[in-house]
Amino acid sequence: MNVHPRKKMGLPTQSERYRKLIEISKIVNSTLEIDSLLDLVIETILSAFEAEGCSLVLRQPGTDELYFRSTAGPAKEKIKKFRLKLGEGVAGKVALDGKPLLIADARSDGRVRHDISNDVGVPARSIVCTPLSVDGKLVGSIEVINPRSRAGFDGDDLEFLCAVSDSIALAVRNARLFTQVISEKETLSRLLKLQPTIVGNSETMKNIFSLVNRIVKTDVTVLITGETGTGKNLLARFIHETSHRQHQLFVEVNCAAIPDTLIESELFGHEKGAFTGASYLRKGKFELADNGTLCLDEIGDLTPRAQAKLLRAIEEQRFERIGSNTTLTTDVRILVTTNRDLSQCVREGQFRDDLYYRLNQIQLHLPPLRTRREDIMQLIEHYLDKYNQEFEKSVKAISTPAKNFLLDYDWPGNVRELKNMIKRAVLLCDDDEIKCEHLPLLTRPGREKETVAGPEKFPSLDELEKLHIISALQRAEGMKKKAAELLGISRSTLDRKIEVHKIAL
Repeated sequence: MNVHPRKKMGLPTQSERYRKLIEISKIVNSTLEIDSLLDLVIETILSAFEAEGCSLVLRQPGTDELYFRSTAGPAKEKIKKFRLKLGEGVAGKVALDGKPLLIADARSDGRVRHDISNDVGVPARSIVCTPLSVDGKLVGSIEVINPRSRAGFDGDDLEFLCAVSDSIALAVRNARLFTQVISEKETLSRLLKLQPTIVGNSETMKNIFSLVNRIVKTDVTVLITGETGTGKNLLARFIHETSHRQHQLFVEVNCAAIPDTLIESELFGHEKGAFTGASYLRKGKFELADNGTLCLDEIGDLTPRAQAKLLRAIEEQRFERIGSNTTLTTDVRILVTTNRDLSQCVREGQFRDDLYYRLNQIQLHLPPLRTRREDIMQLIEHYLDKYNQEFEKSVKAISTPAKNFLLDYDWPGNVRELKNMIKRAVLLCDDDEIKCEHLPLLTRPGREKETVAGPEKFPSLDELEKLHIISALQRAEGMKKKAAELLGISRSTLDRKIEVHKIAL
């Protein structure tokens, strides 16, 4: 049996290399999930070269630092802790120059970082390294070290690795384009769902709009305060959609809805295996919002530990995923909402003063609906139009008694409560006019006489809020989480209100 000359020398044949290239191409075309793809490709390259180690080295965006993104071989875990400067070592030089490099005998070559290879227990004998370029931009390099069955690499090895690098670059490009398409689709979906205006002609709202118009084109951090249901999140979206970041993601985090143990993972992400249950790499909201806007809802409910990490991320635009030593950079515009008095929280030691001052660059306070009654009819008309279209109805008017009630009501749930009340009324109305019978607060037990006799026994704000909470709890069959969702408030806020109103469960 004839043996291929290269095989006699311990070298892989061209047909073997061709099969490996096909195998790598199949891997590249098998998924658009970049994290798992790169790990698998690097393992395949290691096998193809029958080498002791293989690494994909990437440049940290916005810096001159390189990190080992994917590695294969006995020392793969040890090498991940190291960092290189652009131009440093063989991988750093190739990433800087953009030219492939073959070092047949690396033992005395000054370009090699022998301290790293010796530290991980794999002294460098021979290295082949090629640049990784995506859309004409150098993003890193691929390095293979020490063939197992021969003295050193040769020109055929370098040519093969160049072909592999092109395949990986294509994979990275396709994955990035896929991610971009998904992001644009999500952004478009959110835009289609977004209401075109924030309704209100009162003097207070005009002043808010005037201030918003002055800050939307900047990246200033905005603290939006107001009672639950006043439209804080809608205002945050409006600021984003009218800013220069409008074509990037608007990412929201409800700080009150996330358990203390998970808030850091939610904000900053985690590496695979960072803690029990971390079965995959997860990007945090700061990373997802890069170049866009990050809205931190109910910021006052953050734990002190999370507040400290948040301050650093906002100040430096730098953070680390849980379980990683790699520092990531991000460029996000921060918007913050809360229904709590943060200055009071600072005085009581519940909120960091340095974080409060950093967030409170510009403060927008949305007033409760009961203090801007001149906006009530405009809001009613706005939601009438909206739900007529949604439910294919033709409700054109509101009876005088129903209108009087809506104008006199104190709206403890603010705009959100009005919106939901009009939605229900339009849905229940079978003709072209909303009447008292379509309004839930006028049809509860004990209200019949009061509706006829007039508002002389009009309930207090506290009474209405208590009844509203009880109604939500009954509908949710006593489940607080579901009741909080129905009310549009956080679980912690619901707990406080249950305690204040002494509601028995």
